[in-house]
Amino acid sequence: MKPTSITGAKVAFGETHLQSLAARVLAFARGMDAQVTVMAHTSHLTRFANNQVHQHMCEQDLSVEVEVAVEGRLALCRTNDTSESGLRQLIAQVRHLALVQPPDPHFPGFAKAAVYARPAALKQTTLAFSPQDRANVVKHVCGGAERVGLVASGAFATGLHEVAIANHHGLWAYHAHTLADFNTVVMSDDSSGWAAVTDLDASLVCKEALAEEAIDKALRSRRPVSLEPGHYTVILEEYAVLDLLQYLGMGANAQRVLEGRSFMARGTATPVLHPGISIWDDGLDPTGIPIPFDAEGMPRQKVQLVDAGRILAPVTDRRSAERLGCSSSGHRSRGSEFFGSGPQAANLFMAPGTHSKQAMLESTERGIWVTRFHYCNQLDTKQTLLTGMTRDGTFLIEDGRLTKPLQNMRFTHRITDALQRVDLIGNTTKLERNYFDGGNRAPALRIHDFRFSGRTTF
Repeated sequence: MKPTSITGAKVAFGETHLQSLAARVLAFARGMDAQVTVMAHTSHLTRFANNQVHQHMCEQDLSVEVEVAVEGRLALCRTNDTSESGLRQLIAQVRHLALVQPPDPHFPGFAKAAVYARPAALKQTTLAFSPQDRANVVKHVCGGAERVGLVASGAFATGLHEVAIANHHGLWAYHAHTLADFNTVVMSDDSSGWAAVTDLDASLVCKEALAEEAIDKALRSRRPVSLEPGHYTVILEEYAVLDLLQYLGMGANAQRVLEGRSFMARGTATPVLHPGISIWDDGLDPTGIPIPFDAEGMPRQKVQLVDAGRILAPVTDRRSAERLGCSSSGHRSRGSEFFGSGPQAANLFMAPGTHSKQAMLESTERGIWVTRFHYCNQLDTKQTLLTGMTRDGTFLIEDGRLTKPLQNMRFTHRITDALQRVDLIGNTTKLERNYFDGGNRAPALRIHDFRFSGRTTF
């Protein structure tokens, strides 16, 4: 199949092909109310370990997901067999499943046609990025690590992601975006350093900055010492703040509010965060990973979740919005009807502040510098209680300087409590891909009385 040109960039499948495929599936589903989602992914991946590339991979996948409603009975099936026989079998399977389901009294019906924005999210530089281009970035990081006796590993992925939604009510929505995602861990026998970058444009992946960041952390964190658990002032780099933001966003979910499982739940005391904290979800922001419509084909709306420390309203889909008496904000997540996850904030942003990380460090008398968190688990969604470990660069701060590398520490803390105790906010932000195919962006934070509940021996 020849690639299709969309706004000057080469796309693997293209809108015309996806629309034709969706129309075929809807034709096979005559007699049922149906919605079709077509997803196309072209992914290129370079993996490296022990200071050398060990795998180049290219994967292309085209899959079709069909959701049907038969007399209020819902079912969903997916296949990547797009032959006529494969699609007919898909329709037969989903019809059979629907007939054996109980009716869903809360099903709002499939969405009607809507107008949505088309953010510019295709970067020709990413589409043209070759295995040699990825290897050149990897070579710079691995070469720098090897020269100082360290070992680098990680992955560099570039790709194109397309999604289209159509139904029997005239809905048609299509979006395509490129993505470049690089991460590396550089290690010695007793230390490690981390660096990562996510962007729509692969040419903005700076090999020099990545190598310097990861290698410097690995060298600084050699021979770590133990520190007693307790409450400390912490400076969380953007990587660590993004972990907190991801889990906080999971609670900004209208279904969890309705079920009383959210920090936004009605009838509870709503916490007030530091007035410098503002958080929103915006699927159209080009500095994130734009996704202009949700899994229902509804246009994504910008939702202010936290404004100057005041917690506002959650994101919604059509089902939860109907129960709350409002309009959908366009945040249904794929599969949420069947897995009970509800709408999800998929494009989170936290407002930056005015302080550089160096200024935050120099004004800290004693505390802990945290590069990122690892192995996080949410213990209580309503209380935003989260536990996890520090990783890849944890340091003691004394008199405005990083003095000693620390063995990793376990934290157990309420995210809302942490965001109440913020006193300095970084003036730069980082972007990170999240669990819902979108991206989150956040600054560094300095937080007082952050609770570490345990320590490790490494």
